[in-house]
Amino acid sequence: MIKSVGIDFAGTGEHMVRCLNEEAQLCDSFSFPTTPDGLTKLEERIFRDGSNPVIVFEPTGLSWLPIAVYLRARHPNCRLVRAQSQKVVALRKYLHRYSKSDRIDALTLAKMPFVDDERLMEVYLPQAKAYTMQRLSRQRQRLESDIATRKTRIISILDGYLPGIRPTLSDLWSPQAKSFLRTHLNPWTTVNSGEKSLHRFLTRAAVRNKEDVQKSHALYLACQNVATIYELSRATGTIDDDFFSILQEEIDRELKLMEADEVESESIANRLEKWYQEMHPSDNLRTIPGVGEHTAPIFLAFIGDPARFRSQSAFASYNGVVPAARQSADVEAKGLKMSKAGPAMMRWALYQAGQIGRRYDPQLAWLYYREIVHNGKNHRQAMGAVMSHLGARVLAVTKEGKPYELRDIENKPITPEEARKLILSQYVVPEEIKRARRRRKNSGESALQRKGREVPAARVNEAAEAPQPVAV
Repeated sequence: MIKSVGIDFAGTGEHMVRCLNEEAQLCDSFSFPTTPDGLTKLEERIFRDGSNPVIVFEPTGLSWLPIAVYLRARHPNCRLVRAQSQKVVALRKYLHRYSKSDRIDALTLAKMPFVDDERLMEVYLPQAKAYTMQRLSRQRQRLESDIATRKTRIISILDGYLPGIRPTLSDLWSPQAKSFLRTHLNPWTTVNSGEKSLHRFLTRAAVRNKEDVQKSHALYLACQNVATIYELSRATGTIDDDFFSILQEEIDRELKLMEADEVESESIANRLEKWYQEMHPSDNLRTIPGVGEHTAPIFLAFIGDPARFRSQSAFASYNGVVPAARQSADVEAKGLKMSKAGPAMMRWALYQAGQIGRRYDPQLAWLYYREIVHNGKNHRQAMGAVMSHLGARVLAVTKEGKPYELRDIENKPITPEEARKLILSQYVVPEEIKRARRRRKNSGESALQRKGREVPAARVNEAAEAPQPVAV
């Protein structure tokens, strides 16, 4: 009887399979391609003689999905598990220190159930719409990252080559500012055309065909200063009229690519919103402070079936927002980094939603205040606790199908206006403490002095005791 099967997927070519019996001895070894005949061969070899083995693989790349879907459809009761890459690498080095091959990798995967069975994670195959929403959310995030990169590049060019120009443009990404960047980047040409010509151009380019004379005057003076600087530096031969023409072409190209990415990002956002409303018509997720247009579809897509998480602690471990553990004898390390196991997209969404949520939810605001002021944490460490509590709210709302209700730290219902007043009056971290947390290394204060000054609060299991949303 086959007890365990390890599959090492290949990007192209055939996948390697190693099978172990109940004594962890090798009982079969073969390879197969991702074809109908290859999948039939895999099915016949690993399920022969009534075997129902544990099938272990490492979900790197995308070649694992068709095989996992096929096995789940044909054998709904089979156990499909995925192993963490770090553990697989560590076990392979222990078993075969100086060797690596597809056969060794497949054998290492097959031995995982005998070594660390309770830590193997069941493969979750979401519904088609949820899986598509995951992929579109990732694609949208990449587009938004590209947009931010292009904006940073344009700002870098303006501040570096044309100092003083950007502060005079109130909104650098308005149609008026973009028109200026595309046509009037040469300071000599702009100055020679005159201030009235610049004012007429900005008026035509404005949305309401109206431009403040003082703003156009400030922009003209900035162009005049840049032109004077480069006029005095012409002798070097580095800066000339062609330099600004090519620079303007570069910025125009960056703007075109940025605008194309913005169009695609908006298209993806519209599709995500449509599917989100179909899958979650109650929209209870957005009753949680901080969860909005961007993050709600991400939570819905990556959670899938909330019943698969037995507890809030399991959900926090899935997201990777729990600290790593290190303990020996009577010594236990505190303040370790988050484990960061699970989808990075979920942690990104929890961080973004937590940044907003702690400004409007008194419980999150108190938690952030406590971690920084009393426990001596910095911003990111405090946000780890906020993310864990926010994740508990998201899971509870999706499980219970009820909207979230704001409560103060005594668990009494509170209106959004009252919550905001409470946060501003009691849970705003003083600016001097923020500076102290950011500048500890340069403050001259010793670790012993900091420890004596800080008043630690009682430590709690953040994921297990996170506040629960209450139904209206």
